[in-house]
Amino acid sequence: MSENKAKKIAGYIDSINNAGLCVIIMSSLALFGLPVMWILGMVICYYTLEKPLQHAYIVMLAALLPSFIAFFMLSGSFVWQVFWQVFCYLVVIFTLSLILRFKRSWSSVLQAAGLIGPFLVFLIYTLYPDIDAWWLERLTSYMQNTDIEQGDLNLVAYSKYATGMQTTMLVVSAMFNLLLARVWQAAIYNKIKKVRQECYSVTVSGFSSITTLVLALCFYANFNWGLDAFIVSLIPAFFVGISLFHCWHMKNIAKSNRTFALIAFYMVILVMFPFAPIILVCLGFLDVLLDLRSRYSILYK
Repeated sequence: MSENKAKKIAGYIDSINNAGLCVIIMSSLALFGLPVMWILGMVICYYTLEKPLQHAYIVMLAALLPSFIAFFMLSGSFVWQVFWQVFCYLVVIFTLSLILRFKRSWSSVLQAAGLIGPFLVFLIYTLYPDIDAWWLERLTSYMQNTDIEQGDLNLVAYSKYATGMQTTMLVVSAMFNLLLARVWQAAIYNKIKKVRQECYSVTVSGFSSITTLVLALCFYANFNWGLDAFIVSLIPAFFVGISLFHCWHMKNIAKSNRTFALIAFYMVILVMFPFAPIILVCLGFLDVLLDLRSRYSILYK
């Protein structure tokens, strides 16, 4: 993003009235299933990182307004499902933005994400103890309405970690939204290189590693939320694995081939799911034990 383009976009929402109107419209459209949450998230992140904190709170409340209206005026399982998705997404992205604003550390953001995700899973299982049965019912109904053949055993297995996968996607999308907003903020001041340095130096904290270990034990002990929470707790290691690849990519790939290499890398993550993400998670934890950046001289400078 060029400096002029970043300033031009920011100039429109510098007015809190324009920003409030924008998030209300985007939040309303999101309730109808339109893919505009990323725009909503970017505006909230940008205001939290760049503007006075009271303005960020106002924009956040404006974004939540359509969801609350829909929740109290409409009925049905679909409404509460959409409400919780939008509400949780906005709360997660606002919380992570606040942490980045005050800590100025992506490692702190990752540590928070590794705690917020499992907490959301635990909260969902507390409020809706039969969430696995609900997922199984929804998946069975979906399969019956399509031509896709799926064994009952696979559906039962997936329903046991569907909540964890949904929460993981929510937190990961919030992280990417926050990164885009940080790039946007940095582009205004022509400091993109600083953002690269911030992102390429992230690590998995010891606290995050211990949290993952504890949740792995909870899964082994057959807590009903254990598997879902364990899956979400792997998010910090996943992003550190991506950071390691970017460090290696910047150091070893010719500049003319870097764009193609990055596109190929993210395509592999999507096509080879879940195997590629698991490899990245392993790299993230290996970095904690072996300090891969220093050992293999892939520090970003």
